[in-house]
Amino acid sequence: MPDSEGRYGKYGSVQEVLGTIVGVRKLQDRGRVQIPKEVRDELHLEDGDGVYWIRGSDGRYYISKATSIR
Repeated sequence: MPDSEGRYGKYGSVQEVLGTIVGVRKLQDRGRVQIPKEVRDELHLEDGDGVYWIRGSDGRYYISKATSIR
């Protein structure tokens, strides 16, 4: 949950986002990041599944379960 100033720990919001932040993760070695369990459950992601990282026309990034990876 955010504090009284809208921050999540030491992280502030850099732009207005319409929606809910469900987690903050640190980037690990080689660019790895853990997807929060709530997101994995909602997207029905399991070990070995692929994900799409999508840059929207608004410049923001989105994640979705990959239906096929070639």
